[in-house]
Amino acid sequence: MELKTVQTQKIYKNIVEQIVDLIHDGSLKCGDKLPPERSLAEMLNVSRTSVREALKVMEIMGIIEIRPGEGSIVSDFNVQPFLSMVWPVIIANENTERDLLEFRKILEEGSIRHLALKGNSVEFYKGLKDIIDEMACAGDDIEKSVQLDIRFHRHIFELTGNRMLVTVQNFVEYILEKTVNYNRSAALEEKGSNVAIFNQHREIYDALVAGDSCTAVQKMSDHLDYVQNLS
Repeated sequence: MELKTVQTQKIYKNIVEQIVDLIHDGSLKCGDKLPPERSLAEMLNVSRTSVREALKVMEIMGIIEIRPGEGSIVSDFNVQPFLSMVWPVIIANENTERDLLEFRKILEEGSIRHLALKGNSVEFYKGLKDIIDEMACAGDDIEKSVQLDIRFHRHIFELTGNRMLVTVQNFVEYILEKTVNYNRSAALEEKGSNVAIFNQHREIYDALVAGDSCTAVQKMSDHLDYVQNLS
């Protein structure tokens, strides 16, 4: 691993940029372990304090994971540490929640259309079917139903095979869960809504398996509108 000595006043920023460049060009990959602080400081010709500051910044950014006893590991870009710090600022604007809900709908409808048009086999959608079967058994267990609802929508994005979509979806969902009006539990606690939401998920699945993109998009749109109106 080749690193350059730091010549700038913003030392921690220079360190971060070099590590990011190494990840970008493939010199460092997800799961790789960075050298210890002392070694990094010597390689970069900087203090250990500067290295420690840079590592902390990269941990917050989701670039690395600092594991006690193991060191600093290159992560698969986890945005949650960063979002956990900045979400109050993001939702400070009164229009943010509305915009996020609209953006979420665009993402989900686009993903559903993409999947339905591909005409995949029933086996391809087995993960969704398993989640629906679990939903049928969840009954009035609100907490379990909420987790299954999250898994269902997340799995749709995962099935697209588009990592950027998955990352953006995680960002939107994380921020929405912090807002006042967006509340999955409240929606599921509404009388009769649990059964209605289960049926909506099943109809989305049926349309996907049938390869009916128009119906799949409409069912997803109706479902998101229904949940939003309940929240």
